[in-house]
Amino acid sequence: MLALGLTILRGLFLILLYIFLFRLTISMLEQIKQVSEREESPQTNLLKSTPISTGGDGAILQVVSSGEEGIVPGTLYPLGDVTNIGRGRGNHIHLSGHYASQEHARITYRQGQYWLEDLGSLNHTFLNEVPVTKDIVLANGDRIRIGEVIFRFVRWAYEMESEN
Repeated sequence: MLALGLTILRGLFLILLYIFLFRLTISMLEQIKQVSEREESPQTNLLKSTPISTGGDGAILQVVSSGEEGIVPGTLYPLGDVTNIGRGRGNHIHLSGHYASQEHARITYRQGQYWLEDLGSLNHTFLNEVPVTKDIVLANGDRIRIGEVIFRFVRWAYEMESEN
């Protein structure tokens, strides 16, 4: 009688274990589906839209060359009081390449000038092909390179027209 009771308990335990695993699998699949739907939605897909940076005095970054999808040479990014560049979703300029850190670099407008700062990235930020090691003032025409993407800093719009 005791052997029959143990066999029934083992069977019930196995049935409960399989039910648990089945429910866990269903739950995980639903979460994966929700995440993929969220990433495809145009309202929440921050990879496809660039947040607007406000403030500053109207300077822009112009893409000179790019080795990554989604960033086309000639694209203009307006600079604000604070403009973040990196792979993370909350950045004003989003880079998808593996060389970019989540928060790679920052351009701030203070004291009437734009300052470039590397945020401790492993692959560095380059200003005119020199690694940025501390905050540095940007001058019109400077080239900023992050991985394969090269930006040109344009402080005055007429400078862009004269070079094209």
